[in-house]
Amino acid sequence: MAPLRGPVLIVEDDPDIRESLQHFLEAHGYPVRVASHGREALEHLGRRPQPSMVVLDMTLPVLDGHRVLTARKGDASLRAIPVVILSAAMAGMGARDRALYASSYGVAAFLGKPADPQQVLEAVERHALKGEDPQAGVPV
Repeated sequence: MAPLRGPVLIVEDDPDIRESLQHFLEAHGYPVRVASHGREALEHLGRRPQPSMVVLDMTLPVLDGHRVLTARKGDASLRAIPVVILSAAMAGMGARDRALYASSYGVAAFLGKPADPQQVLEAVERHALKGEDPQAGVPV
């Protein structure tokens, strides 16, 4: 496992899901930050080190997942951070609609709920930014 540029950010309002994913990923050696709503997620995205990826629920209080993705899309420093959507809200979307949404908002993958933690781990291993952070200029 190559070191990540930054922590994995889990954005989930359900404390049981959020904590179980956090503990599972930490048990597999990944640094994790958590947010319980979209505004908190945007605060984490603005901090150093920036997350290496985001696991994002779409149905959130304060600021929903779509608004988080819209803010990310509008900020050049955040666009490169991969997002994996973990949400039951997207289950009704067809493959074509998901592909259009993914290309419009830079979504790396969709996982439904309930998700197998192993699927989340595989998504982190596949999509998280690894190695040197070009913005910082030093390996992390």
